[in-house]
Amino acid sequence: MTRRDSDDTDDLIEQWVNAVPDIDPRVEGAVDRILICARYLERLAQKLAGERGVQLPDYEILARLFWTGPPHRLRPSQLAAGTMSAATTVTSRLVRLEKRGLIRRVAEPGDRRALAAELTDDGRELFVSIVKRQAAAERELFADLPPEKLAALAELLSDTLVTFEGRLGPPPRRVRLALSQD
Repeated sequence: MTRRDSDDTDDLIEQWVNAVPDIDPRVEGAVDRILICARYLERLAQKLAGERGVQLPDYEILARLFWTGPPHRLRPSQLAAGTMSAATTVTSRLVRLEKRGLIRRVAEPGDRRALAAELTDDGRELFVSIVKRQAAAERELFADLPPEKLAALAELLSDTLVTFEGRLGPPPRRVRLALSQD
């Protein structure tokens, strides 16, 4: 990996500090870089899901269903919370996924009027194939970073998350959000 003295974030932050002197350039540098990295990773996830004919929001539904564990079933309200989407949006996504055979709608025990979404074998296979491809692409992205720097980055980000959690509450993990909706 060729190391540059700085990326364009430093130049932008200098402009921000000139306009708003109260900005802490160290904090803004970290925040801006974290946001940009997150956008790159989201773009990668969108591309890889798209290669398998799945839109990113549909992939997120498959992910929520997969990570809840067997029977890989959630109510639409839980999926709406877990994907941070409106219930009507989730319903149209479920229709699309059901037509592809990636989920099936099943009656909820105790409330036959409510139809939960359940991941099918085809849905699990598709999700796992996308995750495997994503893991390989992410490894490739980090390949030029020496292992000790990658470990240090992971540790710094972990420390950051712990600090945020202490100040802002539990992290907005999407499966946790889904399971918290009854």
